[in-house]
Amino acid sequence: MQQTGPTVRPASFADVPALVELRLANAKAHLALDPDVGSALLDAADRWATEHGISNLSAGIHHRNASAVRFYRRHGDAPSGTSWIRRPAD
Repeated sequence: MQQTGPTVRPASFADVPALVELRLANAKAHLALDPDVGSALLDAADRWATEHGISNLSAGIHHRNASAVRFYRRHGDAPSGTSWIRRPAD
């Protein structure tokens, strides 16, 4: 019997170009989003959080993504804490 559908496996160094292409396509899709849609999603998230007793919401954005930073600041978000990343030695 032949396997159909995607195969899940750990990424390898050879996958880097395809992963970069996927990330860039994702970024382009985000840039094309209507900001009013994003605002509506944040409003819905705020309502849901309030209804469920959630006091903090977070967004994982990169500090160099100026458009995202402006968007979230415009909605009252502010930086909180520090994210750390480690790159493996070559």
